Amino acid sequence: MKAEPRRILVALYIAYGSGREILYGIDRYARALCNWRLRVVDCTGDKALDDIRRAETDGFDGIIACGLDHPATAECLQESRTPLVCVCCMPSAIPRRRDTVAFININDTEIGRSAAEYLFSLGRFRSYGFVSKNKTDSNYTYTFREKGFRSFFRGKTDDVRIYRTAAGIERGSLEDIVALAEWLKSLPKPAAVMAPHDIWATRIVEAAEMSSINIPDSLAVIGVDNDRVYCETSRPMITSITPNHARIGELAAKELKKLMQAPAKAKSPVQIMSPSNHKIIERQSTKPISPIAQIINRAESFIRENATNGISAADVAADLGVSRRLADLRYRQAIGKSILEAILDCRFDEMKRLLQFTDIPVGKIIASCGFNTVSNAKSLFKKRYGMSMSEYRLSDHRPPARPR
Repeated sequence: MKAEPRRILVALYIAYGSGREILYGIDRYARALCNWRLRVVDCTGDKALDDIRRAETDGFDGIIACGLDHPATAECLQESRTPLVCVCCMPSAIPRRRDTVAFININDTEIGRSAAEYLFSLGRFRSYGFVSKNKTDSNYTYTFREKGFRSFFRGKTDDVRIYRTAAGIERGSLEDIVALAEWLKSLPKPAAVMAPHDIWATRIVEAAEMSSINIPDSLAVIGVDNDRVYCETSRPMITSITPNHARIGELAAKELKKLMQAPAKAKSPVQIMSPSNHKIIERQSTKPISPIAQIINRAESFIRENATNGISAADVAADLGVSRRLADLRYRQAIGKSILEAILDCRFDEMKRLLQFTDIPVGKIIASCGFNTVSNAKSLFKKRYGMSMSEYRLSDHRPPARPR
């Protein structure tokens, strides 16, 4: 007589491509090696929580669950005695649950680092960004993907910036998208930005359109999961990393089978980190930086490093290996100002810093910032800021003296 199939509750974010791929992996393993009947519920909303709460009374033999970033779901699974496999979450989500539990994760740090490496391979962008969680969000994938993304640039001089939803703003709301649009506008261009998953990549595209930022010429965007529903209906279509989520599903099913076969032996949590085995699917939201853009980036770096050393526009052109006329033309087309104006901006920024934070005499400040004559520097400063250097130092721009 054939045994009754074992009842398995599977709670995943089915709205996400990653959730569907994990489900395919679970089902593939179950069909081949298990006599299981799957009950699939979407983690979005309260329905999954109701099903999880009833799992033991309804006679389910095992649970595979995501969604532990919701406190109520985590608390319910923490108290459950049904064999449990958690996917895409850490043991810290349910710290009191010690027996008949396993945690299956993908290497999200590796994914973040690979995204950074890919963007870097397209050419030197002037800035890089990651759209992360807000400070109270417990979603661990954001944390590790951000960590991997930032780790690639450690030790490099590249400008890396992080967007976080501000306190009091609903994540993904129109207010949040408007704030994201302002953040994107502030990035030195061309810029390259990673989204933690494809839904947020579409929000970046929406925010870029609000700010009239061209993708991919001024902004490159990469997502994660390769969810074709989002990637291929976006305009432009979105480049994405495709982790092997189906493999995660297979591992989850395999571990649950072990837990149900020998629950008495499962007295401590099992933790498995699966290699991501990811690929990058290139679409319209990324492309190599043009040679002209790379020249501009190089000019920007040379100016930042040498503006206070008395360089001229001719020195910048010589470093680039092009004529001054061509260098100035391309720079103005890309940045909207001449090379000389960019040099002066850097010099005046340094002058203001020294006036604000030091007591160095004005004449020495002028000399250290690359100006040949004191009178010319003073005249240019007053014309630009509407006050003399001494007046600027005495104004509200200077931080208050520390009490002794």
